[in-house]
Amino acid sequence: MRKISNDQFNIKYSLYKDMIYNIAYTYCHNVTDADDIVQDVFMKYLKSNEYFETLANEKYWLIRVSINTSITYLKKAWKQKVILDNEKVFLSPNINKKDDYSEIFECVFEMPNKYKDVIILYYYEDLNIEEISTALKISKANVKKRLERGRNYIKEKVKK
Repeated sequence: MRKISNDQFNIKYSLYKDMIYNIAYTYCHNVTDADDIVQDVFMKYLKSNEYFETLANEKYWLIRVSINTSITYLKKAWKQKVILDNEKVFLSPNINKKDDYSEIFECVFEMPNKYKDVIILYYYEDLNIEEISTALKISKANVKKRLERGRNYIKEKVKK
C-alpha cells in the first residue's frame, strides 16, 4: 500500500484526474462509468507498491492502468452498455463542445481500441510519439502506423 499524505494525494488527483477521465470516457461513453473508472484507477494507484523514478513514469503507468481498467470494465458480463444521446457528444472539460466535431468524436468512440488509444493520447492528452510508445510499451513505428490508420478510419467514416 502506497503511503502518501492527503495533500500529496490531492496533488496527484488534480494532476491526473482529467487525463484518466478522458481515457475512461472514450471507452465507456458514459459520465457515471467514467467517474467510477477514475475512482478505480486511483484505488489501484494507492494500493500499488510501484516505485516511479520520474513523474513521466508515473503518468505512463496511470495511462496503462486507465486503459486496462476501462477495457475490463466494459468486458464485465453484468455490465450493460447504455449510452444516453446527450452523453454521446459529451466532451471532456478540456475540449470545447462544437457540433462540427461530434461526428469525429463518434468515430473515435467506435474505432478499434488499438487505434483509439493512440488517438486519445496524441490528440486529447498531447503526448508525443515517444511518450505514447513508452506508455503503451510499443515501438515508435507502431505508434505512427496506428495514428495513420486511426486517421484513415476517421476520414473513411466521416466521408460516408
